[in-house]
Amino acid sequence: MSRISKLSIFIFLLFFGSLCFAQDTNFRIFGRIPAANDQRLYQIQVGAFLQESNAQRVYERLRQAALNPVYERYNNLTRVMVTGINAREIMEYLDIIRMAGFDEVLIRIDNTVLTPITLPPIPSVRSIAELTVSNVVIPPLTRREIASRIIRVGETRSLTDLAEGREITSWTSSTPSTARVDQAGVVTGLSLGNAFISFNENEYISLAVIPDEDFFIVPEPLSVLLPPESITSSESRSLTEYRTEPTFRLAYRFTNMGENRGASGNNGGIDILGRGANYEWLWTTFFQGGWFYNLNGIMREMIDGFQRSPNGVTLTILPEFVYDKGVPYLQLRHLLHNPNNFPVTDQRFGASADVMIHNNDFASLILTPYGAYMTDDPDYPSLELVFICLNGDGITPVDTLWLGTWEGGAHVDYIYHDRRVDVHYADSAIGFSYQDIDLAPGEIKEFIVRFTLARYGD
Repeated sequence: MSRISKLSIFIFLLFFGSLCFAQDTNFRIFGRIPAANDQRLYQIQVGAFLQESNAQRVYERLRQAALNPVYERYNNLTRVMVTGINAREIMEYLDIIRMAGFDEVLIRIDNTVLTPITLPPIPSVRSIAELTVSNVVIPPLTRREIASRIIRVGETRSLTDLAEGREITSWTSSTPSTARVDQAGVVTGLSLGNAFISFNENEYISLAVIPDEDFFIVPEPLSVLLPPESITSSESRSLTEYRTEPTFRLAYRFTNMGENRGASGNNGGIDILGRGANYEWLWTTFFQGGWFYNLNGIMREMIDGFQRSPNGVTLTILPEFVYDKGVPYLQLRHLLHNPNNFPVTDQRFGASADVMIHNNDFASLILTPYGAYMTDDPDYPSLELVFICLNGDGITPVDTLWLGTWEGGAHVDYIYHDRRVDVHYADSAIGFSYQDIDLAPGEIKEFIVRFTLARYGD
């Protein structure tokens, strides 16, 4: 057979093979589909998740599709896999998985040495969109707010201490379906939302009723996360994860969509989001491109908050929601780890973002003693992103803070620079860094910054 004939047959087979899933062009297969006469066993990974609850959802969907999935742990991820598959059955399994609604899978030879695990029953998790939230009632302008409080649904507490020394005529609630108050000044949270508790004709107390749980979780989209050994590949795509704290104003999302949506052309890291009027999501970086991290002078894909430097040093971002003096914050804990058996010196890392609050790409940046804040309008502000990185409880002061402009994506070059000036009426950008870090063998050092996003004046 001539080379041309062989090439023609090869092209035909390649084309025919591509038709197997032509009915769904969104179905992506990573790894090699084995030949039917291959005698080895294979496994199909359908997902790898940071949140166990999301792994459990995928597990249940596969089980409902008459498959026999298993869990296994890989570092901080929970993989969901179908194992022990004969090569001749691979195509059948792939078709079942596709029909179950999944769009990506990873095929591997089934030679894993990891032990399957059992997860506890799936917790009751509701989406923010499923929560019933009462309408906000605005008090008359003639009245003055003297205090604000947060209570949980089902909680009862007295507000008389807040009105001490003032004239009390009668206790009333602007939204009785949200918070009920009796004539002794005792209020009960009934449903999510806001209420204004008046005790005379001139003054009131603002009340926010929050869930009785610590926070709600919006599940990750059911997309596959490539195994950790592949995370440095530009083909890797991180799972998206949202978490919201009780006031429904804060959220975060790991993203490496920067190639497509971020202004710099680099893959992103973490994006901070919040809730504005009508509980709509507001982003704080340019079209959710995220903060672009630099580790030891090299831009890195912070996929799910993890990256490794060529010298082995790793950087991990651990987001968490904290309360400090009644204010909710999204706290980013940066862990710099030296896994080597020798010391390393002069390490550095930082991040930069093309900032954007709501739909304003020219958001103002204002320097403060605690760090900086960003507002949507310098003259008539309505929203504020507060970045605490210079001075404050529980944070690690940064070595550099840079406030400037996007400059066609050049802001990523200023991560390790210091420029502490206000920015108004310009395409704004921000950066910070930690430098001159020495790590002993096996040492981990922690660096903490905080964010909060709220209405101006809250």
